Amino acid sequence: MPIREEIVVKRIILVCALSLAAAGVAAQPKEIRIGCYAPLTGPVAKYGKAMDEGFRMAIEDFTATGRLKGVAVSIQCEDDQNRADDGINIARKFIEDRSILAVLGSWASTVTLAAGPIYNQAKLVNLTPISSHPDVTKIGPYMFRQSIIQSAEGAANAAFMTELGAKRVAMLGIPNDYGKANVGLTRRALEAKGVTIVFEEFIRPDAQDFRQVLQKALREKPDMLYLGLFAPQASLVLKQYRQLGAQVPVYGAAALGSNDLLRLAGDAAEGMKALLVLHPAVGQKMADFYRRYEAKYKAAPETFAANAYISARMLLDMIAEQYPNLTRESIREGLEKPRTIDTIAGPLAYDPKTREWSFRFTRSEVAKGEFRPLQ
Repeated sequence: MPIREEIVVKRIILVCALSLAAAGVAAQPKEIRIGCYAPLTGPVAKYGKAMDEGFRMAIEDFTATGRLKGVAVSIQCEDDQNRADDGINIARKFIEDRSILAVLGSWASTVTLAAGPIYNQAKLVNLTPISSHPDVTKIGPYMFRQSIIQSAEGAANAAFMTELGAKRVAMLGIPNDYGKANVGLTRRALEAKGVTIVFEEFIRPDAQDFRQVLQKALREKPDMLYLGLFAPQASLVLKQYRQLGAQVPVYGAAALGSNDLLRLAGDAAEGMKALLVLHPAVGQKMADFYRRYEAKYKAAPETFAANAYISARMLLDMIAEQYPNLTRESIREGLEKPRTIDTIAGPLAYDPKTREWSFRFTRSEVAKGEFRPLQ
């Protein structure tokens, strides 16, 4: 080959190589986009808002680490209004947007159980920080959870309640997937320990007067009242329960281990026992998170903000480890690996056999307007 032609060929090869290299660089995402669905309007909008704010605090803290310099991280939160059909529609929207690498949500187990199969079929990871129904992670390999699971809480509830002396228990819950699983699995664990459930009823979330159902429960002579409710309903139940002059001890689901209940129920919550999971009383890191959140948003956080923060930080840290070889599938593979991570709730371990995380339950009692750990 003549020298001139050889030089030309080498130049062509060099140009092609540079072009390919440039194309490879351009192919790496300069923005990490995560989807989110949560109830941002409607009766439980404050819980969705807490999720959104927890996600955004996680992004700010992650960005401050400098682990992905030059790469923007954003989250797109859509309003599912706490409705299953809206959750499904949002899922279809995120699936079609190839820039969305993973999705966080939702708050309600009912919504997550409806949208989860859509994400799983499309092979897009859906990680819920909140939904605790046992069936959530059974949807398929692209459905993940990073929160407590109702079967684990039920066992912990039963252990605590029986040590408190419970033998005859009356139970109140809400008639949705969360309430039915919470009450049902706690009931199963109690009965396995020889406890008799003397009364069980599911009350409408929008009800205001619970005196009649409370009187029916008390006629069965329980030695403990269990509330598988959220703070708005539980606070009304507690106030009306005290107005009836009832002296039977009250035990609340872990969802009631929140400052929201204390604010709404006031003195009526005194003496109630509950398990704490994501509360400032469980440790200094969690207390610091609550302090920073309140300084930033000028309001005390819901526990769901802590759930959201932990899940988003875990996801972003894993993304940083994979970058730039990042795909929807690589995220699923990373989430499925056994590991232990350090969080504001302390060390959390993931078990790929159960596909669940190990959360620590702290026994507590409401005394003088605050939750006080008993262990």
